Amino acid sequence: MSDINNNENELTRLSGGSYYKYSRSAGVASYRKRRRQGKIFRFVVSVLLIAVMSVTAFLFGRRLMDDKPLTGAGYIEQEDEIVEVPEPEEAPTLQPTQITLLMAGDVVMNDAVVQSGLKESGAYGFDHLFMNLRGELSSFDLRLVDQETGLAGSKFGFGAWMPLNAPQELGRAEVSAGFNVILRATDHTLDNGTEGVHNELAWWQSEYPNLPLLGVAEPDPAANPGLNDYVNNVYVYEKEGFKVAVLNHSWAIDEVSHGVVSPLTEDKIAADVQKARDAGADIIVACPHWGWENEAEPNDEEKNFAQVYANHGVDVVIGTHPRVLQRTEILEGPDGHKTVCYYSLGCLISSLYSQNFLGGLAEVTLARDESGACSVQSAVLKPVVTHRGYGEDYTVYLLSDYTDELTYSSWDYDLTPAEATRRCTEILGEGYNAEAFELRIL
Repeated sequence: MSDINNNENELTRLSGGSYYKYSRSAGVASYRKRRRQGKIFRFVVSVLLIAVMSVTAFLFGRRLMDDKPLTGAGYIEQEDEIVEVPEPEEAPTLQPTQITLLMAGDVVMNDAVVQSGLKESGAYGFDHLFMNLRGELSSFDLRLVDQETGLAGSKFGFGAWMPLNAPQELGRAEVSAGFNVILRATDHTLDNGTEGVHNELAWWQSEYPNLPLLGVAEPDPAANPGLNDYVNNVYVYEKEGFKVAVLNHSWAIDEVSHGVVSPLTEDKIAADVQKARDAGADIIVACPHWGWENEAEPNDEEKNFAQVYANHGVDVVIGTHPRVLQRTEILEGPDGHKTVCYYSLGCLISSLYSQNFLGGLAEVTLARDESGACSVQSAVLKPVVTHRGYGEDYTVYLLSDYTDELTYSSWDYDLTPAEATRRCTEILGEGYNAEAFELRIL
């Protein structure tokens, strides 16, 4: 066999003893070709890997950005999840609102007062009694009057000193003047018995069915189901969602009158205050009929019950019955709540004695602010004078409008403007402003 180690071509033995011829140059070329193909393959694979990694990184980054928790108001981070917390709702802002209230004292309809309204035809009319107050009344939302005298009907007669009774035309005059709440819990409510009470309630229900008549009830509601049970009624006046309740109670109520006249007792006060609260009242005004006649200083009963009202959170107390003016006071309940108290407004109209011709009007402004807080914003007392003129000149004046000339045209000259001012200063104290004709309590 020839020596093949020195030749370019080599024989390689195959299995089975056969050989094939090997070319070195061809092997090198093949090797280089395979190497180039490997580089291309690796390049393509690298490009593809880079592309896949780039797309993956992009998508993962987007997800990270989308899932990144927000910081600040509205979100809090918990361990593995983001919980959205709703923004706290702001408390609603209310429209500031005021309710103004005016209350007048006792309307005592005996002898000369009744006679002043008698016409030639035999009919009665009493618009003249209140004509000089219409302008004052017109600017108030709530206009209360203590109607001391009942409207029992002609069967019981008119104009006596006792029992008190007036023609029902008095009610028309009160409404015509502008009064829109009638207070009837007095010690004279039952002067003409339960029949007299029934007659009056039936008349009010027929003529003014929507007018609040407080402190008295139908004696036989089963027989007269159409009549309201006023004694258990707490009147609530509402203006723009602001609610003011009015209560009416009277002393000297015996067993016979239970269920007919609203009694001045601690239990009744507590029950009525709760009823007012249940009705949504923001402010409570109580109108008690109490005290001794012709006493300018409040007695112990008045002072004790005034504190009971204050202890129950009543905001304003306006008293009647003593027939003369009494002082005012600001009381404090156990929780620090303040109560404005007018112990007595005296008479609005009467034909009694000189000391009874000076009375007062309680004028109160009640307010709710934008936060919903409610309060007594102002409380004033303005004096009034009964002018005992002839016929329809029998009337009531604000002291600020009363003159010496008017005094000299009356039956008597006892209550001149100067004398009325002296009494106001004596009774109401140094806070009474004689130039402004008012006592400003708040």
